[in-house]
Amino acid sequence: MTEESSIPDFEIDHHGEFAQFFLSDRSEILFYLNLLARRHSPLTAYIDEGRKFFQTSVVALDESAGTLLLAPPQMTPQSSELTNASRVTLMTNLDRVKIQIRLPQVSSGIYMGQDVLASTIPETVLRLQRRDFFRLEPPASTPIHCKLAALSPDGTTRVLELPLSDISGGGVSLIAPTETASYFPEDSLFRQCRLEIPNDGVVQVNLRVRKTVEMSSINGLHSLRIGCEFVNLPGSSQNFIERYIARIERERKAKDSGLVD
Repeated sequence: MTEESSIPDFEIDHHGEFAQFFLSDRSEILFYLNLLARRHSPLTAYIDEGRKFFQTSVVALDESAGTLLLAPPQMTPQSSELTNASRVTLMTNLDRVKIQIRLPQVSSGIYMGQDVLASTIPETVLRLQRRDFFRLEPPASTPIHCKLAALSPDGTTRVLELPLSDISGGGVSLIAPTETASYFPEDSLFRQCRLEIPNDGVVQVNLRVRKTVEMSSINGLHSLRIGCEFVNLPGSSQNFIERYIARIERERKAKDSGLVD
């Protein structure tokens, strides 16, 4: 058990500020907890306010019992320090994304002959990814389209269906005709846009325009590239998008390696 000189400020305690990064869907939570278990990812467990902490990992999940099993500290402290704690905060990074998990009291137990710490599977998990997103260009054979309602300068509304140039966990780049430039002023917000992702489904997002650039192709055609960021994207929707990105990357790597045609 290690003691800190200062108390950490956990983002998981600031729900209002980081609301869009909280996962509350049970299947999503189980997905990430099982991933941590499979990878034997190291976690730092902070006791109560965080003055004391120890290193641990997810040993297993008992989904039917709703129990999360953790490795105990290598240097076992007095058992009362853990079992009397009102809460335990787990922190780690998974694929460069910060994960925070808040647990209620833990108890000692045995799992497959080894000592473990047991707690209930959390109802929420903070998955905090705000920058350094990997940007993916969708396959030309299965493009992604975005449907949105744009307000023209004369006050009329026009529904546009625009292809994506790229997509990431943080936003998208849209390709639009140059004559629609006045529809996309910088900082404008488009609500309830529909991203239609082939073979995966539809996800609804809010987009804020960050940058618009006029592009010219080799054949002399001009178009607009509109860089947009997601606004208040729910954690489940972000996970949906990132799983699509991961799937396309796996397929491309398999094709590059000759494993598939």
